[in-house]
Amino acid sequence: MTSRGPILHVAPFLWSGAGGVITRLCEAQRSRRPVVIVTTSRSGGLRDWPDYRRRLRRAGVEHRTVDVFHRDAGTFWAGSEAFARLLDEVRPSVVHAHAGVPTCSAVVARDRSGVAAPIIAQMYSWGPERPAWMDQQDLWGFSRADRVVCSARAYHDVLVEGGVPRAKTTYLPWGLPLEELPFRAGRPTPRRHLVSAARRPAIGFVGRIEPRKGQLLLVEALPRIRARVPGATLELVGPPGDTAYEAELRRRVSALGLDDAVALPGRVRRVFDRLRTWDIFVSVSSDEGQGLAVLEALAAGVPVVARVVPGVEDFLRPAANCHAISGPTPRHIADAVVDALADPVRLVRFAVAGRRLVERRYDWAQTVASMERLYRLP
Repeated sequence: MTSRGPILHVAPFLWSGAGGVITRLCEAQRSRRPVVIVTTSRSGGLRDWPDYRRRLRRAGVEHRTVDVFHRDAGTFWAGSEAFARLLDEVRPSVVHAHAGVPTCSAVVARDRSGVAAPIIAQMYSWGPERPAWMDQQDLWGFSRADRVVCSARAYHDVLVEGGVPRAKTTYLPWGLPLEELPFRAGRPTPRRHLVSAARRPAIGFVGRIEPRKGQLLLVEALPRIRARVPGATLELVGPPGDTAYEAELRRRVSALGLDDAVALPGRVRRVFDRLRTWDIFVSVSSDEGQGLAVLEALAAGVPVVARVVPGVEDFLRPAANCHAISGPTPRHIADAVVDALADPVRLVRFAVAGRRLVERRYDWAQTVASMERLYRLP
């Protein structure tokens, strides 16, 4: 960065895993220079998570509100005009735009303001069934940013195939704050994953309750699992991302007679405390921006059973640090889970390999240093 203006982050909302890494990045950067963040704050049932906002206030990060979430023409253009005025006021040294709409708004606002700050765009995911016009809008913004960062190699390829110059793209996965995790470096062996026939195995997953995460498939697989592994339980941790899907999920739990076997605690503050009680972490997501929850499970020493899809395919290696699910049906899921539970020695080997992988490749301090190097564009 050539000037001493603040770093300006812009994001739709501070919530879930993405909100967590943005908050942590702002905290780290604020220790060295001013940081301002712009979010939509709240809209309908969506809002910034209060604890993220509290953390930013404690760190001295200034918060502003502009709608950078909605794509309809009236809201987008009004938001972009407001963002242009904010650029003129704040005079940032760099703009870090998190996701497609914030990137498009930042590009328009820079053109309309007197500020020539570089724009670093962050692509988080490219979910299925997006309309073509939405892809075109985001690709337009990404192609006009000075740099586009992806935390999954699959989405890096999507950008290049969509016309974003390869020279502008950077693959940079998010790291984890290993010093905050329950298992310290040098002690990767999990405390409890020798499953015995006498104990009820605990299965868990962390993620927003939404179709892309596939929690309904897990619930429908559970009767098949329990038929072969009696007493198996399932805990689905995460906030609702799709209220209709959550309602269907709860209805299906009851219809299958699984109310005593399935827990839906919503969002929890101390995720690692939950992870440490599970025998396996099962991910059936159809795609992930990076799969931070899966990485956190590996870091906590919990064996992973997963569909190896975009995002997690960058670090999951079947038969080396995870057990792969071969297909997207309840039968495939049940077969993989039962097979994994049948070999506790292999589960321990996967857990140890996963923890060591995180320690070797996903250090948070390195993420921050790499990100700030990207800000220093020629």
